[in-house]
Amino acid sequence: MLEFKTKTGNTYAWDDELGLFIPFPPIMRAVAKEMLSSTVPTKAEVIERLIKNFGEDDVSFYYDWLKKWKKIQPHNHDLNNYHKVSPSEAKFFLLRHGIQQLILNVTEDCNFRCKYCAFSDYYEYRRSYSKKYMSFSTAKTAIDMYFSLLEESRRYNPLRKEPAVGFYGGEPLLNFDLIKKCVDYIEREYHRFKVRYNVTTNGSLLDKDKAGWLMQHNFSIGVSIDGPEEVHDRNRIYANGNGTFKDVIKNIRPIIDVGYKNIKSLAVYDWKSDIFKIDEFFKRNDIPAIGIAAAVSSSGGGKYYSQFSEKDKEDFLRRIDAARDYYYRSIKNQGKRERSFFELLFGLGIQVTLFGPVAVSPYPLIAPCTSTCIPGRKLFVDVDGNFHACEKIPETMPFGNLTEGFNYERISNMLNDYFGYMDRCHCCGVKRACNSCFATFAEDKGFVASSEICKEIEAMKAEQFAEAFEFAEMNPEFVEFKNDLIR
Repeated sequence: MLEFKTKTGNTYAWDDELGLFIPFPPIMRAVAKEMLSSTVPTKAEVIERLIKNFGEDDVSFYYDWLKKWKKIQPHNHDLNNYHKVSPSEAKFFLLRHGIQQLILNVTEDCNFRCKYCAFSDYYEYRRSYSKKYMSFSTAKTAIDMYFSLLEESRRYNPLRKEPAVGFYGGEPLLNFDLIKKCVDYIEREYHRFKVRYNVTTNGSLLDKDKAGWLMQHNFSIGVSIDGPEEVHDRNRIYANGNGTFKDVIKNIRPIIDVGYKNIKSLAVYDWKSDIFKIDEFFKRNDIPAIGIAAAVSSSGGGKYYSQFSEKDKEDFLRRIDAARDYYYRSIKNQGKRERSFFELLFGLGIQVTLFGPVAVSPYPLIAPCTSTCIPGRKLFVDVDGNFHACEKIPETMPFGNLTEGFNYERISNMLNDYFGYMDRCHCCGVKRACNSCFATFAEDKGFVASSEICKEIEAMKAEQFAEAFEFAEMNPEFVEFKNDLIR
């Protein structure tokens, strides 16, 4: 178990076998230590050894409690004897649990040159911008294959969720005619499905006609907005270097004015970001509610943060500490939670820490560690018709294409290769709470070992756990607040 202590002096432990937190006072630690000895002692022996420091009834109680606790632990998780996945097992898993979303990368072109973009020169293992556009023939074939797989998968899982189709770029609205053709085709040929549509856009091309069409088809619209003008325009610029804020805001205002709710702001921050100004900005009623607050990534061979100094990092961490204190005080004083930048930055993390990991069921054999998606859980189709696990990993690891379909042998090889590099996971004490995935460890044509990435993971998680529990101790009503932030 991973122990941690809050500032109030309370001690807790994380049981990674079950994915549960438990109070862990000194007497429980002492009893647990005795029970973990090479020769398992009887209750009488444990009482005899601990009677000088603890009451007999208390020792007896914790002994019985821990005995019951041990009985519900799975005890079947051994990464040293990892069962390699076969192509047939990969196929069965995906037809039962995968193919949840089709993402069409409709273009690699973009009219922005955001400084932190995954396709900028800062990211060694990602593609660069290009003038490639997906054709309708490619998109149509991908759509047909996706719905054919859905039909096949219903025999394995008749209760699966309704399909989802997303449009990605580059800037997807540069190929808006293709998006319209795709939706028209789906609604004509696959009208028996209730399809959920989404698009991620920089907002600069979201004029009245396009916005009206997207709203008519109930698209979930994600618009990249980093904050007020001076914050947004620091990184989100046109190819000519000009700022983009005014054009984006002008385009989203009509959508907000008609009361369309299915639109969210997607914010990105780095060490230079003024997070207090960002939080204040997203409290405005004329801006889409914030849906994502993400730090600029350093995965994918990212060198973005090399431009900053150590002082930049220290100043940013001080701002984070001040913002956290401000958020904590606000929750205590207001007695409620509201969607905001700080809520996503701090509150949602606390909520996920406290309630997210609970998982008494055994680890799935096909993915015994990390939180990685199985290639095919989402179907990301690039402009040339190649299949990728998602939009966040290098394009050098496709698992199929529109000609051959899903290559289950390649999928199983990718999984076995990936978990072969997870050399630290067998001794990790926070496997259940891990949020790493393919993108975390992916290099140009393979993966880097987890021992290189996760050197301080237990210490980091213990600090995160302690912070969440300290907040819950100070604000027990936090967990009772009605909110939909995690949905």
